Amino acid sequence: MSAVRTLRVPGRHGYAVEFSPYLPGRLACAAAQNYGIAGCGTLLVLDQTESGLQIFRSFDWNDGLFDVTWSENNEHVLVTCSGDGSLQLWDTAKATGPLQVYREHTQENTWHFFILPSADMTSAL
Repeated sequence: MSAVRTLRVPGRHGYAVEFSPYLPGRLACAAAQNYGIAGCGTLLVLDQTESGLQIFRSFDWNDGLFDVTWSENNEHVLVTCSGDGSLQLWDTAKATGPLQVYREHTQENTWHFFILPSADMTSAL
């Protein structure tokens, strides 16, 4: 039985975790300040090592991040959704980002398999 690995990130609360389908031991975590009620969000890209979880990349966003998924076509690309109604496309090979921002909703959205339900009572594909 292996030990549970944890990483504390002060001021952030995790919402979603996805393991990379390409790189063993790499995972991404969507997080937000103040339990997602108010404040910024952070995308954490983590590597599991013998000594525990290590931050590989960290990207900040101006609103809470609530979901994350890896691209099926590129090992470095992730997409997150946030409380401001937008989707962000990130490239972990670059230290800054996002690459692209998609603004389809006017209120908080959640993401599930490219159908994007939102609190503004619309869905986008």
